[in-house]
Amino acid sequence: MCENPQGALSMRIFKFCIYAVLISALGIISHRGWAQGGSMNDSQPTKTVDQSAITIGPGDLLDLSVFDVPELILKVRVDSSGMVNLPLLGDLKLAGITVRDAQLLIANKLVEQEMVKKPEVSLLIVEFATQGTIVSGEVNTPGIYPLMGPHRLYDAISAAGGLTLKAGRTVTVVHARQKEHPEIITFPEGTSLEQANVVIYPGDTIIVSKTGVVYVVGEVAKPGAFLMENNTTMSFLKAIALAQGTTKLASLKHAILLRQTPTGTLQYEVPLNKVYKGEASDLQLRAEDIVFVPTSNVKTYGAIGLQGAISAAVASVYVLR
Repeated sequence: MCENPQGALSMRIFKFCIYAVLISALGIISHRGWAQGGSMNDSQPTKTVDQSAITIGPGDLLDLSVFDVPELILKVRVDSSGMVNLPLLGDLKLAGITVRDAQLLIANKLVEQEMVKKPEVSLLIVEFATQGTIVSGEVNTPGIYPLMGPHRLYDAISAAGGLTLKAGRTVTVVHARQKEHPEIITFPEGTSLEQANVVIYPGDTIIVSKTGVVYVVGEVAKPGAFLMENNTTMSFLKAIALAQGTTKLASLKHAILLRQTPTGTLQYEVPLNKVYKGEASDLQLRAEDIVFVPTSNVKTYGAIGLQGAISAAVASVYVLR
């Protein structure tokens, strides 16, 4: 090797090239492995909510991006008068119009001033002003809640203290941007409210329905107010069963159904003994109906009378609620 320095130098260069190729190959493999690992471990990107129909309001923070116009890649807040000041375009009134219309307005201004022939405008509301979201109906704490930015229906109802025991399974959402088209959501039996993926924005109104209630009082094992699932009807016998049946003192021949109507209270006598045997039809109850099972000894009511006994029994149920 000492006798042929030229050959030795060539061999060193050859070895160095081999070493460099190996290092490069290892680097590529390592980079690919990290990239694949990163793509597997990263969470799936969340879907961007379509904001095109949302109305921009004073105080909202906007994220504006116009392709190939660096001056118009910025965040800007709408002032109290509804205006924004943009480079190249000056003052524009954006409050009161939708995101889609604001994009068109900016694009048209750029074309009018011959700055861009076919502008590609992207506009997002990244921070909403504190417009209140109204939550009413069968929630524990109805009120106005300043939910910043888009939320889910579950978040809004949770902010209002959750549902009451009388809450129905129908929720009406009146979107501030589309008041003439309220969104009505009905949750099937067994569905958790946490699955409510309806998007709620500041300014929206949420109304939780009240489920139907039937009152069963008198000589039953457990007097009370019983919810009608999904506001459907409930039979007379089912109401008695929910009250855990009649007592030994009950008068099965003279059970009474009271029903409120626009013209007053109607009273029906139900021969419960015949209904049990299938000799009489089982009545279908409505919301706010009162089922009263009297005692077999009518004299027990004394001076207050049957109506007084019913009123007292219903009043006691209201107190318990």
